[in-house]
Amino acid sequence: MEHGGNIFAAAVAFGGSPEDYLDFSSNVNPLGPPVGVLEKISSALPYLSRYPDPEYRDLCWAVADYLGVKQDWLFPGNGTAELIYLLVCALGLRRVLIVEPTFSEYARAVEAHGGQVKRVFLAAPEFEPRAELIRTQLDGVEALFICHPNNPTGKVWPAEELALLVEETGKRGVLLIVDEAFIDFLTPEEIKSLSAKKFLGRFRHLILLYSLTKFFGLAGLRIGFLIASPEILARLKRVAPPWRVNLLAQLAGVEAVKDHAYQTLTRELVSKEKAFLERELGRLPGFEVLPGQANFLLVRVEGTGKTAGEWTASLARRRILVRDASNFLGLDPYYIRVAVRKREDNLRLLAACKEVGKEYGL
Repeated sequence: MEHGGNIFAAAVAFGGSPEDYLDFSSNVNPLGPPVGVLEKISSALPYLSRYPDPEYRDLCWAVADYLGVKQDWLFPGNGTAELIYLLVCALGLRRVLIVEPTFSEYARAVEAHGGQVKRVFLAAPEFEPRAELIRTQLDGVEALFICHPNNPTGKVWPAEELALLVEETGKRGVLLIVDEAFIDFLTPEEIKSLSAKKFLGRFRHLILLYSLTKFFGLAGLRIGFLIASPEILARLKRVAPPWRVNLLAQLAGVEAVKDHAYQTLTRELVSKEKAFLERELGRLPGFEVLPGQANFLLVRVEGTGKTAGEWTASLARRRILVRDASNFLGLDPYYIRVAVRKREDNLRLLAACKEVGKEYGL
């Protein structure tokens, strides 16, 4: 499967119904949406015959306040994946540099529009991002995509390295596109220090991608934002379709960012359960857990003598989904990605892994 979270394909391949599967392949908040969001959606159902606001006024004001950015620098879309494709189309990007391993849709969007992708591969097993590695590859490219924290490694760009990258791309006339879809899972202090938001305004070649999907548990509604200067957004508006974000998604987004208690609870839960899962997975024979700062773990299973595909299939037959990460460029066939979930879910995963390990003679 190209991406995680495809419980429908799993049901076709391994049997049962989609609801039977415990999904660790999708990096979405294990708490689900905030209660206030569900209540707001329920109360809005009688109004589904109405068109949504094509200017997204309430949504943009709420998210601008939440992120601390200017409202006229926000461009909402039906998830960040849609915005990646719109961005490539609107700006006519044809020569793009991508740091691998990472989210595959950056390259797919460029290639779908007839562009060429140049790649820099971070070295295993650390996958540490470094500006110096990128600087030598910027010649002849129009834009650079980075994911921060990165999917699938969970690595963030250190503040000083990100600052160097912002400055260097600005000097070279290269657009810097920073995908911060998972950044809300960091602490508020870390976000303040590490987010590229602080460079907006001073560096108008900087473009951010931001998602409400992951942190707020709204994957089924699809809400994302592109954050950039009004000059860049004007070019997107010329090619973007109207009503990109539906009525329920707009209402959900407004309600979600207001729930500060939910945000605190999420960070506490993910921090606690990630530490637990990292420790317990690391105790399994042949498992090596790579450190990262997102709400998921990249795990190398070469020591088990089985591939990621074999582990993924064995767990799926037990109605548990993990992400076979072997199709990320730059990763070999021995990586799986595991999302952090609630304790009872994590215990079920660990029990299944032990059962599969015994089946493999470990």
